[in-house]
Amino acid sequence: MTSIRETFSGKHILVTGVTGFLGKVWLAMVLDRLPEVRKITVLARGQKGKSAAARFEQIYECSPAFRPLREKHGTGLRALIADKIEVVDAPLTKPLCGFDRASAQRMMRDVDLVMHFAGLVDFEPDPRMSVDANIHGAMHVAELASLSPSKRYVHCSTCFVAGTKDGLVPESITPGISPNGTRFDPKAELAALEAEIDALPSRSARVEHAMARGKRLGWPNIYTYTKGLAEHLVEHCIDVNSSTVRPAIVECAQSFPFTGWNEGVNTSAPIVWLLSTHFRRFPARPTNIFDVVPVDTVARAAVLAVAAMLEGRAKPVYQVASGHVNPMSFERAVELTNLANRKKHKASDDWLERNVLRYLESYTVNPDRAQVLDVSELKRLASEARQFVRKLDLKSWLPPKVYDKHGEDLDAEVKSLGTELRSTERQLQSIVEMLKQFRPFIHDFDYTFCTDHLVDETARLSPEDRAEFGFDVADIDWRRYWLDVQVPGLETWSIPVLRGDKVYDDPPLPRDGEATVAHEMQVVGITVQA
Repeated sequence: MTSIRETFSGKHILVTGVTGFLGKVWLAMVLDRLPEVRKITVLARGQKGKSAAARFEQIYECSPAFRPLREKHGTGLRALIADKIEVVDAPLTKPLCGFDRASAQRMMRDVDLVMHFAGLVDFEPDPRMSVDANIHGAMHVAELASLSPSKRYVHCSTCFVAGTKDGLVPESITPGISPNGTRFDPKAELAALEAEIDALPSRSARVEHAMARGKRLGWPNIYTYTKGLAEHLVEHCIDVNSSTVRPAIVECAQSFPFTGWNEGVNTSAPIVWLLSTHFRRFPARPTNIFDVVPVDTVARAAVLAVAAMLEGRAKPVYQVASGHVNPMSFERAVELTNLANRKKHKASDDWLERNVLRYLESYTVNPDRAQVLDVSELKRLASEARQFVRKLDLKSWLPPKVYDKHGEDLDAEVKSLGTELRSTERQLQSIVEMLKQFRPFIHDFDYTFCTDHLVDETARLSPEDRAEFGFDVADIDWRRYWLDVQVPGLETWSIPVLRGDKVYDDPPLPRDGEATVAHEMQVVGITVQA
């Protein structure tokens, strides 16, 4: 029977990506539940005039992900961090992450394992950025891992490297075989991609070219293309012992750091936001699996993968998904979102939401079948209306006496209307682009990601460890999770970002002589400390 605590006891782990959503939760969970770990070296970059150390200090002082640790230790958290954590400024996009070889060897001489979370989660970025973050970053961190005594390397990818194919996706990778079965040389593919995009003058041309190369191999976008290439390249590294953690769609926490926590804008947030407006036709195949996993479930899975690697028996791939053992369809997700929106609109102060939107039902539609006043049609109408308003000359339309008396005010109204229509057009265009990017995952392909490896790892655990680290998706009640955790969590932490509003971190730990100040923020049925 495996003891996670014994496995982590006395170990030195190097980790990247702790400024991201999943990396924060994983690190906070390890510090909270596995205090036996000896040391964690954090590789990070400074940002906006802050050093890497100052940036990390702000994270453990203020990020909601570290709230359990602040509540448990108070100001003593600073001593815990000083004892356990070393922050090193390191550009992952440079060979050996910017270190000279001697410095890298000194840093890695007693590292037991490298955990790599860092990456760029963007479907269609400038491919130069995605190649740097998702491919070169993974390879340079693997190069560091090769200098450690055990050469253990666990890196985070995505289930959606499965690409353009349906059905059961096994927990495996065949180096040099792309998702559509094409044989290719990963190194040659990367070299060709970089040479070609470097020769292109504009971002749009680079995006179009990289998308075409990815689709030719069976990857639907730049994100899955670069993540897939990274997996194949890591598999070719003979000087590291590697394992890959592949999450599906990472969403609101079930319980750690606390119920409903999320950060930034992920896949579900735009969908839930869209279905809460008057746009009620969701272009998805209703029977397809909507493979959502809570972020703390993914963090637990990464702990299991690290433990297996430390014990020398890790599988090559661990997929972290829900569809294999506890599937939820898009039709069910839309139904539950309707229930959540009805509850929210019923309590709204807005008359339209309370008396109209509350009674509208969302439903799935075929994106290839024209719909009356669908998003694309509304965008066209907004564009035409804006063009009409822009060309409208009230002075030539109105009698001179009327224009002399009211023209200034009317011109101001027309200008304001044009601004509103431009904003609406841009918002509708962003929705059109979002739905186009999501289409492979919500309509074209129906994946079932096999998760047997995590089920097997969980079976090895003691009852105590299973409660804290076991793979728990089989126990999720989707109705309770969606209504009480997911939608309220998105409304609190993610959808405000979509609206352009600020989401606040927790107040920092008090200094000597200061009192801790907190305020409550009640949003959509859940109370959170902020």
